[in-house]
Formats: sequence, structure tokens, C-alpha cells
Amino acid sequence: MAWTAGGGTIAPGTTQEWTFDWGGNGDVGPQLIQAHPLNPNGLLYTFEIGEVLVGSHLSYRARVRNAGSLTVSFNWRGGGAV
Repeated sequence: MAWTAGGGTIAPGTTQEWTFDWGGNGDVGPQLIQAHPLNPNGLLYTFEIGEVLVGSHLSYRARVRNAGSLTVSFNWRGGGAV
């Protein structure tokens, strides 16, 4: 099942780390995630996708880097077992 979850704006040459949580214990199975640029010529890399277990709650994390020369607006999109 595909989903979108929030988004933001990222300046050229910068990196942001995002955390994604779902209800219950947070575990919704394996997830694919990618920052989707909303501006023409936006160049974003999604990397270091991971999971963190704090107590009994699982959260998903991803980093996005703007590798282009423009500020880019983006949203997160993904899919998996949600």
C-alpha cells in the first residue's frame, strides 16, 4: 500500500533527518520511503533508512540530502505493509 507522510523544504547542500511513527507499537513491517521533490530540477537523495526500538515502540527514520543548487520543497512517499 502506498502512502505520503508530511514534507518540508530543504536548502541546497543540507541534510535533514526525519522520524515516522505509527500507532500501537509502531511496527508496520518493512517500509520503503523516498523524499519526492516538488520543484522542477530538484535533486534529493534519501539515505540511511532505518528503524529504532525505544522500549516497546518502533519508529522509522530516513535522511534526505539536497544535492542540487536550489531550495526544494518535498513530501515523503513510500509503501509497505501500512
